[in-house]
Amino acid sequence: MAPLLSPPLLADSVTKFHAASTPVSCSGSPQRYVITGLAGAGRGEHDWRRRTWGRTNLRVKAVAAESRSSEGGIAEDYYAVLGVMPDATPKQIKKAYYNCMKSCHPDLSGNDPDVTNFCMFINEVYTVLTDPIQRAVYDEIHGYAATATNPFLDGSAPRDHVFVDEFSCIGCKNCANVCSKVFEIEEDFGRARVYDQSGSTELIQEAIDSCPVDCIHWTSAAQLSLLEDEMRRVERVNVGLMLAGMGGSIDVFRMASSRWEKRQAKVLEKVRRRMSQDDSRKGGSWSDIWGAPTRYEKNEEEVKERAKRAAAAARRWREYSRKGADKPPTFKLPEAVPSKE
Repeated sequence: MAPLLSPPLLADSVTKFHAASTPVSCSGSPQRYVITGLAGAGRGEHDWRRRTWGRTNLRVKAVAAESRSSEGGIAEDYYAVLGVMPDATPKQIKKAYYNCMKSCHPDLSGNDPDVTNFCMFINEVYTVLTDPIQRAVYDEIHGYAATATNPFLDGSAPRDHVFVDEFSCIGCKNCANVCSKVFEIEEDFGRARVYDQSGSTELIQEAIDSCPVDCIHWTSAAQLSLLEDEMRRVERVNVGLMLAGMGGSIDVFRMASSRWEKRQAKVLEKVRRRMSQDDSRKGGSWSDIWGAPTRYEKNEEEVKERAKRAAAAARRWREYSRKGADKPPTFKLPEAVPSKE
């Protein structure tokens, strides 16, 4: 099998990077994008698999909301967080990581909780990208591997995780009353969210069956990773405003699946180009991972555990993003501050 090249980062207007003059190479502060409309995202569907994945009724209007910084956008993935390409070598990833961690210098940050959260987040990213197997799992889930299957079209993965479609939720509190260990109502938005995946399966199913708008879904761990990642990108409004007609509903399943397909299309295009060129000298780290399958034996239990871990990490990234902790601090080390003389 020919070595695989990396896809470029998605060339859309929502992904920006720090300029070369920035003291760290991490991605910038996130901009939120308000999804204001999507036809065909009916709330009464009992099974998300019945949703139409085509583009016919897709009407999405993305409006850039005011960001906390004039530079930077939403990081597309873990690679963008560090400011590297998806086929970055371990050496490049390590260098980018240390550049990011300069922001955590104790002389600058002290006990600043935002800096502490940022460092925790960067450490999580680095741990995944420096573990060959975990990185391979990450690439497969997010569509960065030529051998990957769209998790939303994969019927073999167990659906043992639960997800609340917050754009369908009306804040009725039924699920939180039925299974308080798993579901809670967010104070800021008045919608239900899953806070614990380890609750009673029977109670979760009861909450699903009794939900008046069918906003709770069983998903696989890989699907949950993509759904949480998609929710990180959009601006939400309070459920009261939504019910008053302010803010539109979207099909987050379709959005997440579409983003995966776009990534995968770029990977396959690179593969086709690579095979036509037949130039083995251009192989990146992906060729090392996917070109040697013995390094990634797909033991069912291990894959399930790693996918579960990836889903939890996606959830944590969403929380970091809400706090603004997935962006580097703006401090500069003394030697990086230009002299006025």
